[in-house]
Amino acid sequence: MPATHGRQTGWTAVALLAIGAALAGCHAALPPPAKAPPTISPMQHLANPPKAALQAIFVDTGAIGMAAAVVEGDQGDAFGFGQRGAANSTPVDPRTLVRLQSLSKLFTADLLSADVAAGQVALTDPLLHYAPTGWKAPAGSVASQIELVNLASHTAGLPRDALDPQTIYADDAQPARWAWLADPTTKLSPPGKGAQYSNVGFDFLGDALARRAGASYGQALATTITGPLGMADTTPTPSAEQCARMMQGDPHKPPHPCIDQSGEAASGGLYTTASDITLWLRAQLAPNPAGDRRRISQAIYFPRAKLGFVGGLDHAGKANGVGLAWIELAPTADHPRVLEKTGGGDGFLTYVVIDPAERIGVFIAFDNMSGHRLKDVADDANKLVGQLGGMTPPPPTGR
Repeated sequence: MPATHGRQTGWTAVALLAIGAALAGCHAALPPPAKAPPTISPMQHLANPPKAALQAIFVDTGAIGMAAAVVEGDQGDAFGFGQRGAANSTPVDPRTLVRLQSLSKLFTADLLSADVAAGQVALTDPLLHYAPTGWKAPAGSVASQIELVNLASHTAGLPRDALDPQTIYADDAQPARWAWLADPTTKLSPPGKGAQYSNVGFDFLGDALARRAGASYGQALATTITGPLGMADTTPTPSAEQCARMMQGDPHKPPHPCIDQSGEAASGGLYTTASDITLWLRAQLAPNPAGDRRRISQAIYFPRAKLGFVGGLDHAGKANGVGLAWIELAPTADHPRVLEKTGGGDGFLTYVVIDPAERIGVFIAFDNMSGHRLKDVADDANKLVGQLGGMTPPPPTGR
């Protein structure tokens, strides 16, 4: 690995400490309760915005519109490329609303980490501690073995989805999934044996965090994460004014209206803007990572070598390990060790990648699902992270 990323060794040591603490059920090594969420200073813009690199990524998306954000240390900028839709020539800008899709899971993991850092929950808490009043697990079910860390790392033994997302709406999604879990015909795999991508796992995690907070998941997220950061456009319940700023999804896919997505907010229902994501990335990449909840949220709890199987986690490259929603990619000639997350659905593809050691992050959201461009765009974003961190790009090889 290039010498410019020598700080990886120290970060890996911190992550390994967190892994041991979490999996052994020992919470003494976790940071003390947080008195308040971090505050973010007014935006400091990049001295040399990587517009040319982002423009090249936009071309590679084959999309009509793309929103992007780049953060380097304390500086960050949001960008828009193209237009909001095939029939909407309004340019995409930093305040254009987009769907986060499965990048929403990172916010659920962030909320979990904040609660753990504050001593309000433990990663090893059983999910059933937060079950609805009167709910009972069916006889012989392994549901009682599922811990919050399993839900956040796709290791809970749950399927990708439990319900048809087209038939479950904001008001009935939660009782429907708990009814599914209580059904004696529902078969689950033992948790912790392998990693299988699961949307419903994050939905259950959102339910648990909401119950802990005594509020809806959206309210808990706004109180602890998005509100303190000033992320006014990151929500599962967009207003009419916000929807009027929305980029349209893939024109080759069925249109999905701008509606309340509270029922799946924890797994994939958040809306946001590139400006908001810039604020969040700066919080994720703030100095002194060992001193706050990011020591929890950015640790790798399940190295791939320790998992019996891995499914659905290799969209941006072969997963080296699984954290709390974050997926670790090992260093390559193109990029250092990074954490990433992909998202897709409802006409959008999304990607975010961070290099915690060099405090660099890139976010991309675009409207071309049918072009199958996510892996290439992820590769582009990973290379951009490496170049911003000082890595020399290898000679082009073509695709």
